[in-house]
Amino acid sequence: MRRRHLAALFSAAMLSAVTARAQPQAAGTIRMVVPFPPGGASDVIGRIVAEQMRDRLGMPVVVDNRAGASGNIGADIVAKARPDGLTLLLASASTHGINPTLMARMPFDSRRDFTPVSLVVMVPTILVVTASLPVRNVDELIAHARANPGKLNYGSVGNGTTQHLAGVMLRERTGVDMVHVPYRGQNLLVPELTTGQIHLVFNNIAAVRAGIEAGQLRALAVALPERWPTLPNVPTFAEAGLQDFQVSSWLALLGPAGMAAGTAESYAAAVRAAVADRDVRARLIQAGGLPIGSAPAETESFIHNEIRSWGRVVRAAGVRVE
Repeated sequence: MRRRHLAALFSAAMLSAVTARAQPQAAGTIRMVVPFPPGGASDVIGRIVAEQMRDRLGMPVVVDNRAGASGNIGADIVAKARPDGLTLLLASASTHGINPTLMARMPFDSRRDFTPVSLVVMVPTILVVTASLPVRNVDELIAHARANPGKLNYGSVGNGTTQHLAGVMLRERTGVDMVHVPYRGQNLLVPELTTGQIHLVFNNIAAVRAGIEAGQLRALAVALPERWPTLPNVPTFAEAGLQDFQVSSWLALLGPAGMAAGTAESYAAAVRAAVADRDVRARLIQAGGLPIGSAPAETESFIHNEIRSWGRVVRAAGVRVE
């Protein structure tokens, strides 16, 4: 189900559709809460979206980084905000896919406490290995891991993240025995990977692009229905022999529950108009996001499906955060 849904979204994203002009429904300054630190892919993409919404709605849009608790701190701020259209959340697969099952106690209900607006981008997961590891494709990686049980380690930015769960899924699909090493952010994880202190990672493209270009990292596969536009030589996981290995993240705009339907529709129209623009699409792809743009009803359906899909993965992994 998740693979079919992602494939449909990917196909839609490849089309540049003409969208209706967005008509602002609120007056004032929009506060876009990004529940992750400045400088990462989420922050960069959020700032591009904020700029485009400002230009297309004729309203100021400011980004407010509120990191912590795998995105829950920022998400909770929006869940408890007034539904006047002036507070939005740049939600992710963490806040509205993984955390509802991963976290023993959630400060909000991921379905009930938000108004869906638009899926902005998919943030594809790419499997990369340090260049010193003697493997050049997924089959060789699996064979090497099986021949060296417990000797390969893979990094992530924390327990229960998409990066961690991708490694769990690989272990369950192939039986490989690898050690998970969690880090407290990309600024620690990526240098350890490029210098060979850890062997592999499932990460977003923006975080590892420089290492790939410098020859310090080797890309083996990307978790999308089709190849990434700027990495045409990197196969998808399906092409590499792992069918339905869909572990990519995403970013979506949500408002608090009770936000007017007309406001959500106008904001979604602004996002769709932005991602249909060639220059904006190029900037989002450079930042590691595949532009999507969806209506509120489509966004709601997508998020509900993500909660179910990631819930199965989290339960199978036996991961729980108290």
